[in-house]
Amino acid sequence: MSKSAHLLPAGWTSSTLGSVAAVNPSRKTPESESEMVSFLAMGDISEDGHVQTKQVRTYEEVATGFTSFTDGDVLVAKITPCFENGKGALVAGLLGGLGYGSTEFHVLRANSAVVTPAFIYWVTRTDAFRLEGERNMLGSAGQKRVPTDFLRRYPIKVPTIREQHEIAALLKAVDNKLVLIARQIEATQTLRQGLTQSLFERGVGTQDAAGGWTPHAQFSKRGSGARPSTWQFLRMGDIAPVIRREVDVQTSESYPELGLRSFGKGTFHKPALNGKEVGSKRLFVIKAGDLLLSNVFAWEGAIAVAGPVDHGRYGSHRYITCNVDPGMANVHFIARYLVTPAGLTSVGLASPGGAGRNKTLGLSALADIRVPVPPLAEQNAINEVLTCVETKIAALQTKHRHYKAVKRGLMQKLLTGEWRVMFDAEIAA
Repeated sequence: MSKSAHLLPAGWTSSTLGSVAAVNPSRKTPESESEMVSFLAMGDISEDGHVQTKQVRTYEEVATGFTSFTDGDVLVAKITPCFENGKGALVAGLLGGLGYGSTEFHVLRANSAVVTPAFIYWVTRTDAFRLEGERNMLGSAGQKRVPTDFLRRYPIKVPTIREQHEIAALLKAVDNKLVLIARQIEATQTLRQGLTQSLFERGVGTQDAAGGWTPHAQFSKRGSGARPSTWQFLRMGDIAPVIRREVDVQTSESYPELGLRSFGKGTFHKPALNGKEVGSKRLFVIKAGDLLLSNVFAWEGAIAVAGPVDHGRYGSHRYITCNVDPGMANVHFIARYLVTPAGLTSVGLASPGGAGRNKTLGLSALADIRVPVPPLAEQNAINEVLTCVETKIAALQTKHRHYKAVKRGLMQKLLTGEWRVMFDAEIAA
């Protein structure tokens, strides 16, 4: 631990959570058992520290066997993995100021003469608190819990009430920014979902000599829906035949593997294996532009296009590589279609068996899947629209990660006193 970690800022005091807050305080009850009260299950609390939903029950329903709390209390999940994942919240807006919930919550009630509820809340959001709590868990695997005594003796540095308010306000501002960005991501993802459905059902239209687009006017029945009459429906085997580039594994060589995420979330890189580790396993070379499908998880969207950074990596026999004919189809268009609900239905029907690894996509069944094939110009236009939206989502996600890092750093600096809040009077002086 650095020397600065032991220093106490001027005006601050050393204490413990149990000295400044009541840990699991006595139960409070309404006047009548028929009174409506707020109820919070573990699922009502997010991993980023917010109350997502509030349930309403009569007090009679929660009179026994549930945790009691009030407005201004801080909830901390006690059981693994909820604690490590950040489940907890500063509760407010409870019916009648009273709430009840899961027995897997610890409750912290601030002593208002010493600390603010918000300050206690932010202490419980720090990485240091979570890591130390994890180390002190008791119980068997899968049922480990943070003991009450850990909360009581957890050491904290306590600023003046005024500085606590300022610290909480700064952190709340960053938190509000994160909430705003998260909502923007959600809205843009909803937009992408709607656009994807519309574009793969209605298309963009026909393009004239000047480059303008006229919406489709004629549609033909295709399965459960209709598609533009100018679109073809072709076999995957005719436009995207399977291609295998098996390698002769050498014990002295290295083979960086490629993996596929489910739900259309793209590729990821696995650590390289040496030839000895590969053993009798068959490996195939992957090239940029390949259409990739996991034969065991294609049914849940483990489908992607290999990018330039994936070129030259290797996949096992569990990964199917298809070479889309560029004169007939855009590989990204085909990949995007296959992860639509209609596309996944076709892939699922071509993957017989039970759940998980028993649902295997066969090569002949894959070849027989029929996909929509608009004119290339329209395929490219659809891709451009969706790429634009996906680029926006990626930018927002990067921004969200940035602000999460900022918040994490601010919590560490502000709650330990390494960084101090400057008040207006101090700045003027």
